[in-house]
Amino acid sequence: MSSTPDFQHLRLTRVKDVVLVEIISKDLQGPEAARALGAELSLVSVQEWAKRLLLDFRRISYLSSTGFAVLFKLVSRFVAAGGQIKLCNMEHGIRLGAEIVGLDKVVEIHDSEASALAAFGAA
Repeated sequence: MSSTPDFQHLRLTRVKDVVLVEIISKDLQGPEAARALGAELSLVSVQEWAKRLLLDFRRISYLSSTGFAVLFKLVSRFVAAGGQIKLCNMEHGIRLGAEIVGLDKVVEIHDSEASALAAFGAA
């Protein structure tokens, strides 16, 4: 990962060929926060070095419906463009929200970072 911009909502690290995208904002309420997160995720998703992404939700305690919509759109576009993406460490309420909006139908959601990374290896 060469020049990565400074992100307000994300921290990026690399685990082999997977870019671990840790969402560092605890509370993403309202459309502005969701759009800002979406813009940052979109920036990452179009990078040449970002073909495999793992989004880590361990710090998030609340995600608005707009946040779910942003995620859904990003995941759909990324997969359509040939990328691999997985989600992990969702708190129970957020995971439930993800299942209600059908996010679990378009992307794998793992309980832990380790199981998600292992799933990339098996893919």
